[in-house]
Amino acid sequence: MIGITSKLAKFVAETKFTSLPAVAVGEAKKHILDCLGVTLAGSREEPSRIVADFVRESGGNPQASVLGTGFTTSASDAALANGTAAHVLDFDDVSWSLTGHPSASMLPAILAVAEQTGASGKDVLLAYVLALEVAGKLGAGTNPAHYELGWHATITLGSLGAAAAAAKLLDLDRDRTAIALGIGASEASGLRQNFGTMTKSLHAGMAARNGVMAAALARSGFTADRSILESRFGFFNVLCRGVYDEAKIVGHLGDPFDVLSPGVGFKQYPSCHGTHWALDAAIGLAWEHDIAPAQVQAIECIIPDLFAQMLIHSDPRSGLEGKFSMEFCMAVALLDRAAGLRQFSDARVQAPDVRELMKKVKVVIDRESSEAGRTSNFSHVTLRLNDGRTLARRVDVPKGMPECPLTMDEVVDKYRDCAGLVLARGDVERSIDMITGLDEQRDLSKLMNLMRAVD
Repeated sequence: MIGITSKLAKFVAETKFTSLPAVAVGEAKKHILDCLGVTLAGSREEPSRIVADFVRESGGNPQASVLGTGFTTSASDAALANGTAAHVLDFDDVSWSLTGHPSASMLPAILAVAEQTGASGKDVLLAYVLALEVAGKLGAGTNPAHYELGWHATITLGSLGAAAAAAKLLDLDRDRTAIALGIGASEASGLRQNFGTMTKSLHAGMAARNGVMAAALARSGFTADRSILESRFGFFNVLCRGVYDEAKIVGHLGDPFDVLSPGVGFKQYPSCHGTHWALDAAIGLAWEHDIAPAQVQAIECIIPDLFAQMLIHSDPRSGLEGKFSMEFCMAVALLDRAAGLRQFSDARVQAPDVRELMKKVKVVIDRESSEAGRTSNFSHVTLRLNDGRTLARRVDVPKGMPECPLTMDEVVDKYRDCAGLVLARGDVERSIDMITGLDEQRDLSKLMNLMRAVD
């Protein structure tokens, strides 16, 4: 009887671009555009510069571009650097089936192998949809058990999605694709304790690099267990304590594709996605009622247990830690009526007005609702004012989620804001045309030339 690993490998090896619904291709373009924008913006951050310098000093054949840096390197190292840059701002998209960040961990692998091999835009789009399918279906069948053990699914499951995508671009057959998954499963790691540090963004880069390496080794004849997911000492038993649902993983592959249902969410704010419900609520209340921070006596934020597991820094000391602090996010939401790139800085986290307002924030965990899973995600923010008034708002679906998606125009605007930090205005517009017309591109050479043109 064919096992889960082989079923996934067969699906990846046999699926063709013509099998993709047009709407799936459209969604893929939107998310690729979004991810490339936040990667360019992230390339200027310190963690990205450190990794890029490491890669540059390591040398390597000039196979693929490191975005926003002006240099090329080996495909695996380019994937490492670009994946780190894609995730460093925590502005990249999110998947609640994966319980992690799909594009930042998988797209850099796809771009690197595609540039190395001269793959077409259609090849890239197909690999992208398949990467999300493998990682998303695995997430649906293993979470929350896998995530609750402390694994960062962005790298553990992202490595498998990236390996599948790279295998597709290298045109590996079912057997070799299963071996690539076997290698990728042994590369999978990443601990959530590193949230709020530079290493969290490195997880995405490592996932992308892992995928490139796994597929390349498999193509060269390297061996690995072909049933790595379901075997006695395989992924499910070791990293999920044996808790998984086979039907959710392989029962409906491509029917529908994960990129369509449950879909992938865009981020409005460069912070942990578990803060976005409350940020929508608090910023909305601040604008609607014209609240001055001095009016606020207390702030209560009720969240599900899953969000609490993500938000591990109640007393942040850096901008990175602030991304995982509900207390900080509520403070800047009321003080600045915004939560953009400039809010999540070391200086803003240490600002006296922020520190003072953070003391008034109380986070309450609604553990019962968390048992219902993803559909129970919400935040309820209550502001108690000095004049005795109480203002409250509950948000069940934040802007950007598949149920309340960003339009293509909104994604393009976000891309312009992010890419414009690095690229010249004309290059920003040219790159938008190339990405939105990706299925018509013979290869990625022109696009990558634009993307790496700044040093």
